[in-house]
Amino acid sequence: MGLRNTNVDYGTLARVLHWIAAIGIFALIYMGLEQAGMDRGPAKAELRALHGSVALIVLLLMMVRLVWRWMNEVPAHPEGMAAWQKLSARLVHWGIYLAVFVQLLSGPLTVASGGRPIAFFNLFSFSLPVEESEDSHHFYEGVHEFAWKIVAALLVVHILGALYNHFVLKNDVVRRMTTGVK
Repeated sequence: MGLRNTNVDYGTLARVLHWIAAIGIFALIYMGLEQAGMDRGPAKAELRALHGSVALIVLLLMMVRLVWRWMNEVPAHPEGMAAWQKLSARLVHWGIYLAVFVQLLSGPLTVASGGRPIAFFNLFSFSLPVEESEDSHHFYEGVHEFAWKIVAALLVVHILGALYNHFVLKNDVVRRMTTGVK
């Protein structure tokens, strides 16, 4: 298995980026839901800071992932796959990219429009060139609170589609992103 994708299989870098980003996204959803149920205070602030720092890492990974995808071929769909399945796979994949980027960008915009700097694991912080505005803050916060639901729904469809391909259609779709096509 090489670093680059082939017409049949995803390469090592695409697989690593996929799985690390997936773990990060699930961790972010968990942390977001966890902090939503917490009262204000130091524990919530600490979890929120961790959530934001992990989100910055996932944003970077997703940007690298998208560039790598554009620089590589994408494995072809299995032979005999119905046109509607090919179309839905493309729509779900690009929908995930779009929704994740909306989610990952609306978080820092919420923080910045609230007049706070973006912190990264308490190592450093930076400000975005965004005007402090209560209206903007509420808008970005609303986008952030809604977009995760779209991300979650698309991930469920993505996972169910992968499982359907693996267990019902018995093709190599899952193996391309896990053990490799034999």
